[in-house]
Amino acid sequence: MKLDDCFRKGLLKRIPPDMENARRSIELSMSNIEDADENLRIHRYRVVIVSSYTAMFHAARALLFKDGIKERSHECVPKYLKEKYKDMGMYANVLDTYRRFRHSAIYGLDVVLDEDEARTALNSAKEFLNIVESII
Repeated sequence: MKLDDCFRKGLLKRIPPDMENARRSIELSMSNIEDADENLRIHRYRVVIVSSYTAMFHAARALLFKDGIKERSHECVPKYLKEKYKDMGMYANVLDTYRRFRHSAIYGLDVVLDEDEARTALNSAKEFLNIVESII
């Protein structure tokens, strides 16, 4: 699916820019990073992966709210970032990778995660949030 398809299908919608919701999304991102940190300490690696992805997703939503875009599809968010924020291409790819990884972690029956994978996800989320905060 392409970005134009996301808008045409209503998976992304134009709304008035909303810095209040952008700020709230940043706060949610920070909260999810804290959750991931705590769960890493108690070896809950699946929760770390899910919380790290959620942190990245909310950070990305902050940019969308700033730009006046509402998402209705996790799949379309990285597509929007790649098009609108060319310098974030690599980070959009990371977001999309963890989107799929999160799906496997939640629904997969044979997914085994280790500390290195969890730590990498958490570090990616922290870096992603820092980049978004520098833009906002």
